[in-house]
Amino acid sequence: MSEQEKRVVKLWFFSSLVWLALGPLIGLFQSLQFLWPDALSFVESLSLPYSKLRIFHTNLVIYGWIGMGFIAAIFYIVPRLCDVELQLPKLAYGAGWVWNLAVLLDLILIWAGIVGNPWLSIQPYEYAEAPLLVDVLIVAAAVMVLASVHSTVLRRRRQKLYVSVWYLLGGLYTTAITYLVGNFLVLAFTGLGNQMLHAWWLHNAVGLFITPLGLGIAYYIIPIAAKQPIYSHRLSILGFWTLMAFYPGTGLHHFLQMPMPRWIGEFAVISSVLLAIPVLAVVVNHLATPRLNWPRVIESFPLRFAVLGAVYYLITCIQGPFQTTHAVNWFVHFTEWVQAHAHLALAGAFTSFGMAAGIYLFPRLTGRKLYSWRLMSWVFWLMAVAFPLFYLGFTHSGLVVGISVNILNQTIYESLQAVWLARLFRTLMGAGVVLAFLLFIYLIVRSLTRGPAWREGEDEVAPMAPVPNPRPLAKEVAA
Repeated sequence: MSEQEKRVVKLWFFSSLVWLALGPLIGLFQSLQFLWPDALSFVESLSLPYSKLRIFHTNLVIYGWIGMGFIAAIFYIVPRLCDVELQLPKLAYGAGWVWNLAVLLDLILIWAGIVGNPWLSIQPYEYAEAPLLVDVLIVAAAVMVLASVHSTVLRRRRQKLYVSVWYLLGGLYTTAITYLVGNFLVLAFTGLGNQMLHAWWLHNAVGLFITPLGLGIAYYIIPIAAKQPIYSHRLSILGFWTLMAFYPGTGLHHFLQMPMPRWIGEFAVISSVLLAIPVLAVVVNHLATPRLNWPRVIESFPLRFAVLGAVYYLITCIQGPFQTTHAVNWFVHFTEWVQAHAHLALAGAFTSFGMAAGIYLFPRLTGRKLYSWRLMSWVFWLMAVAFPLFYLGFTHSGLVVGISVNILNQTIYESLQAVWLARLFRTLMGAGVVLAFLLFIYLIVRSLTRGPAWREGEDEVAPMAPVPNPRPLAKEVAA
């Protein structure tokens, strides 16, 4: 790995850690606002009402932590699988600074709350609240990233494309298309058409941006860390094409109660249910790959986090299609069960994939190992224990509100009293999840000076016991 490549990946990776430190902390503070809104009302005097803080929270997690962390992994993985150095590294490095500027400017302009200026004002679209000026910067950075990655793939010396390249390159292109629709094309429509395009963006911001990139990273980390070839290449290609075929139609299941043509809503529900095909293809592949070398799940933290992410992804994608059906959607709509689903995907599955990539990348970027595997173990178990309890707290409050409002016809005040303890439990478990994130960041930063030296080709951890006759890695993964 050249020094130029390291410089690029370091910028994107360490930048993502800054946003990881900030985004979840804001979310934790918001959960306290649910419990004691009067005691925390002083924050509004700083021009930071709950509405702005929520935008900070979602945008920092999606574009700051996950977006930059995943792109850092892409800049490492694609050259390895293509057996060629990263092309246009200066452009990729500049893209990192443009992306950081966009995220920072997004926070400043949202806080400023400028009204009436189409370039500087907040937009009324979830996950697309960023002013147009920020959108232009994000698009510019994305084009620079695409140019570098696509040039690398075109100049590859290894002709056969491993499935990770399919997911990562395909995900970058679907990201570009989705972002342009959700942040620019939507402005050309009004009324129902405007909201239908927004609904399409709302779900595909996760499905066509975060999902293919996260799965592509996992497809690289799991075989490498497990020291096993991927379970089924055909299954991986089936998962890729069915994801691309079925995911674009799912977005409108968020707005089934909207007065749109009925066939569009039905198409969204059917597309959502059909996502079971790519999900099962992915999860079977991820969990079956280490089957002949299961001790590695204990020995290797990149593998451990990637497998945890695959489990969370499976649960996410069981809940998602279930709550899109008409029989369930009317009941859970506008309840916190929907947010439980979103957190399970972003803070659970894809953050686990991001941590797996970070642990794997760190020694290769810095020449140092993580200085404390015990601390890393604490991070894992907080993610494995505190996070499911946090998710259950979210789920409980959402379902209770659904019963209170839709069946018992209680007022919103009665509903809030019924879920106060559930929200307190959720906050306590959420604090454990945020602690895991902060410990992860501390471990990475501390290891820069205290981590023992790492040599090229050295395993991340000492094996607990020798595994007899391990199967060789596939050639396209072994690079």
